[in-house]
This record gives sequence, structure tokens and C-alpha cells, in this order.
Amino acid sequence: MYKLDMIFFHPAFPASSPRRALIASGLSHCAALVHRYDRERFVTALFAPPARREALMVLYAFNVEVARIRESVHEPLAGAIRRQWWREVITGERPEDEILRHPIARPLRQLLGEGTVAQAPLVVLLDGREEDFSAEPYPDMESLEAYVAATSASLSEAAFSMLGGHGESGLATARAVGTGYGLVGLLRAMPFHGAMGRFTVPVDCLERAAIPVASYLNGRAPRDRLAMAVKEIAMRAEAHLAQARTTRPQPETRAVTLAATLASGHLRRLKRCRWDVFDPVIARPATRPVMLAINALLNRF
Repeated sequence: MYKLDMIFFHPAFPASSPRRALIASGLSHCAALVHRYDRERFVTALFAPPARREALMVLYAFNVEVARIRESVHEPLAGAIRRQWWREVITGERPEDEILRHPIARPLRQLLGEGTVAQAPLVVLLDGREEDFSAEPYPDMESLEAYVAATSASLSEAAFSMLGGHGESGLATARAVGTGYGLVGLLRAMPFHGAMGRFTVPVDCLERAAIPVASYLNGRAPRDRLAMAVKEIAMRAEAHLAQARTTRPQPETRAVTLAATLASGHLRRLKRCRWDVFDPVIARPATRPVMLAINALLNRF
């Protein structure tokens, strides 16, 4: 079923296509969740070794659940309670019967118990998600990158290890890809986050673009100046991807590193739109199955 989905996972088929609905109906709960909410990681996961593909879907489903806490609750305390629940799932402190009833916690706990998934990066990811409830922009680019390193890069680290990746160089590559992809994802989601009262352009970027912080927080930043700040963040993302590409990828972890292919595609699209994140084209998913397949075949990203 995963292979069939890759064949039909093309922009020519709209998200509501009956063909897609038919394909999705044959997926596991975790895979269907990722298919719905994190389409790009779903497609990259198809390039994982078959024996590890479902485990990767479980990991990504966990990430979807945690990432969606901010939009599903209204109070930071409620978000903290949910994150704590997941932390106790990861550490094995939740009652077993409670975990068994949860369609994501159950397989995740099994993977953790088997040692297939490392506990540490998942805890770091949960801690990083606390920032989702902040109503203030990041003070500088370094703090924004630290958030992305704790969330997106930690997810890439966990996936890299799960897929049999090895060595500090390989791990650094996976984290660099995760950081670059995460920064691009924040840019694409900027209009959505702004509507929720979450602001992800660092203050130092705003200052260099001559945008008063108050104007940015009120949604009144001039789009041409905001584009300057977006470009700066995009260039940082590009630098992380370029750093990742200085090493040769490990074939077994290509499901992780292929995210760089998608991130670079989004950056090219952003550039064509003159760094205007409010252009409707920016938010559209671009799974690029043909390019992903070519890069996987040639062992590049």
C-alpha cells in the first residue's frame, strides 16, 4: 500500500481526491495520521527500508500529536499537561493499560522498549515544544535555531538512529537537514502561526529589516520589509542544508536526508515569490516524488 501511495502522491491529485482517500484507508492509524497532517514526511518515509517504515510512521505520528498541542488547547497549562503525559509515556511512567488504549502511545512505547527508538531526543523535542506557547518573538536568530534544533533536528536524530545510521558525521548531517527543513517549515507556516498569536521572526531580523516589533506583533509589518527578514532566515536554512551536503549520505537513512530535497524546493519557490510568505503558493505541499526517487537512486539529497 505504501508503494501505491507513492505512485499517486503527486500534485495532480488534490488532497480530497477519492483516489487518495482509498489509498489512505489501507494505512495504519499512525501512517494515516502522518499522511493527513505531515504529508511531506510521509512521502520521505516511503524511502525507508521496508522493515523500518512503519516504525518511522509511529515516530512521525508522535511528532504530529505533539506539534498539534498548541492548536488544540487554549491555555499553556493544558499544553504542559499534555506534554507531561507524553513524557511519562516515553519514560514508561504511565500505566500500561492506559498506554495500550492509545493508538500512538502503544506502538511508540513498544519501540522504546525494544530500543528501536532512542528516548533522549524525544524528551528534548517535548521540552522544545514549550516554546510553541510563547506570544513573543525570539530575541535573535540563535534562539530560533535553538528551537528548531530541539524540535525538528531532534526528530531527525531519532529517525536517523532508528534507521541504523551511525557515526557522529552522519548524525550531524541528519541534524543539519532537520534544522534546515525546520526553518523552512516555520517560514511556510508564518501566516498560520501569526493568526494564532505566535511570532517566529527573531527581533534582530526585524531590526535589520527596519520593522518595529510592535508593527510585527500587530500584523502591520510592511510585506516588502518582512520579506527581507524572511530572506535572512531562508539563507540560514540554506546554510544548514549546504553544510549537510558536505558529507555523503548513508543509504539506509535516506528517508531522513531526503527532506533536504523538499526544503531546497521550497526555498526556490520562496525566492520566486520574492520571499513573500503570504503568497498562496508558499503553503502548498510539494512532495516532488520524482525528484525524491531520482535523488534516492543516486544517493544524494
